[in-house]
Amino acid sequence: MYQTLIEQRVFDGPPDLIVAAIDGNCATFRKKRTEIANATRTAFEDRLVAAFPDPHVERWYLADPDSFHEIVGYRPSVGRRKCERNHYKQLLADAIRRGDYLPTLGGIEFATELVDAMDLYQAGKDDSSLRTFVDDLRSKFRGLDRSRDVGSV
Repeated sequence: MYQTLIEQRVFDGPPDLIVAAIDGNCATFRKKRTEIANATRTAFEDRLVAAFPDPHVERWYLADPDSFHEIVGYRPSVGRRKCERNHYKQLLADAIRRGDYLPTLGGIEFATELVDAMDLYQAGKDDSSLRTFVDDLRSKFRGLDRSRDVGSV
């Protein structure tokens, strides 16, 4: 739907980047990348940055225990990667409760603050799917900077 709206020029020009995210759900990186690539129209391929939190995005919120503690007041322990469907949802909600907050949305209500405080380098060391996303995003940003530099010469 979003791609159709862009093509119909509903927005004020195409976006510089499109971030498409889908939980990895313990599938292979290649399978998830292919899934997103197959859903992306050719016109937008060069603008695409894909995010595959593996196995689930809640693990990313817990990936930097120091910044999590800074925001919530509790230092979570994520442990080894598990594929159980609600494992990280439960870990996130429990960590929020242990910080003396009520997780009204399961903990994702802290997403903005957690990401703003997160040390992405440290978090990426502990979660390879987050590191891959951050690296891909940085690469696209660098490409945008270079294309703007060339266009202004």
